[in-house]
Amino acid sequence: QEVIADLQSDSKLRLLVSIDGEWGLAMRFPDVTPFPYAMTLGAIQDDSLIFRMGLEMARQFRLMGIHVNMAPVADVNSNPNNPVIGHRSFGEVPANVSRKTVAYMQGLQEGGIMAVGKHFPGHGDTDTDSHKTLPLVNHSVERLSEMDLPPFRALTDAGIWAVMTAHIEVPALESTKGVPSSFSKAVIENLLRQQMGFNGLVITDAVNMQGAKVMGRPGVVDALALAAGNDIVEFTENLPAAIEEVLKFIDSGQLSWEQIEDKCRRSLAFKYWLTEWLPSDETCTEDIVICLNSEDATDLNQKLYNAAITTLKNENATLPVLNGLPSNYACVVLGSAPSLSSGISYQYKLPVYELSVSDGAAFDRVISTLDRYDGFIIVVADTRWGRLAANQARKLRLMRLAEKGQSISLFMGNAYHLASWSGLTKSSALVVSYQNNEFAERALMELLRGNISSSGRLPVSVGELFKA
Repeated sequence: QEVIADLQSDSKLRLLVSIDGEWGLAMRFPDVTPFPYAMTLGAIQDDSLIFRMGLEMARQFRLMGIHVNMAPVADVNSNPNNPVIGHRSFGEVPANVSRKTVAYMQGLQEGGIMAVGKHFPGHGDTDTDSHKTLPLVNHSVERLSEMDLPPFRALTDAGIWAVMTAHIEVPALESTKGVPSSFSKAVIENLLRQQMGFNGLVITDAVNMQGAKVMGRPGVVDALALAAGNDIVEFTENLPAAIEEVLKFIDSGQLSWEQIEDKCRRSLAFKYWLTEWLPSDETCTEDIVICLNSEDATDLNQKLYNAAITTLKNENATLPVLNGLPSNYACVVLGSAPSLSSGISYQYKLPVYELSVSDGAAFDRVISTLDRYDGFIIVVADTRWGRLAANQARKLRLMRLAEKGQSISLFMGNAYHLASWSGLTKSSALVVSYQNNEFAERALMELLRGNISSSGRLPVSVGELFKA
């Protein structure tokens, strides 16, 4: 806040300040409580909660002096192995992703913050990272229309103010090999502007990424991006070189002064709207962190995690656990979920065993003592554990516990990771919280107690185990 205020006071012109804050300020400021990842939000059935989240994010951004949020992610994550989108997407079902992105966007913009839908025309089916290379999306026009474009159409129809173009190669839309969508007139001018009727700001993804560097050196990429139809180039690496190259493009007829003026007018109109017409009326008379982490923000965060909790299996009405558990049951925790494990111990008078994720010998010692129990509450708090060969064998031993009695498995992580934990489906009850933090722990405990219902639905498919 102080840095932004200092920069504004040093500038003769009002500065437009942006952030890449997909799950709020906390994505860049660790003292602020993060809102859930998009995948977690994708499980929620009440989209008004996501609108309220966008509105609360906007309050926090404006309190800090920020005007633009480079979100929401509108990519439909149809590839479970996507290395760069994954949990940043609302899921793999286009209609659900469309509803969630619009709710998020409307919350931000209702609160006076520009939303930026990304990454057009859709980064959801890539198996490489555009920060490191130029990914290829080999979808047909028909598949793009059915899978990738619906959220962006929904956003433009609902009045989003900005769209970010992706450094991905889509041959069905751009015939020249090796040209990213962010540098393609066919993608920006023909598809986004003309066919979809978008008249807001078009912003590139950061041009310091390898997916943009394929187009040339700093300066040249800036001019090429503007000539392709972008209004703003994000993360210019060499501003003097960019100005020089743009002037060369104008002299050669690749860009016109009319185009430059059009881009400037569009940018300045939004700048005026966001900085002058919507001046922030938010004030904070105490520590800024206290104002940001308000009671209302905390309550809303808990409501979001409660609404995301997804029960994948509940045989014989195992959940909720209202009348206690048999005396010879135990709670087994892989990783760390201290609030949840202590709550289970207190509520159900169960012994709690913590399995080490870093010490194999300690893991073996503990799990070898568990055969005497008739059933378990199994908490998988570290869902990525078990990929090493030795740990795979240990993972099988842990999953076999789920077959005993009316065991309950609580999976606290990315739903995609559940595919390698198929043994947990032998539990009488299986629940996914999508993340592991104090809010998710509290939500799971309240579900066990019967104080909340489980209304979440899978936003992605879990291998062959469960469909979205």
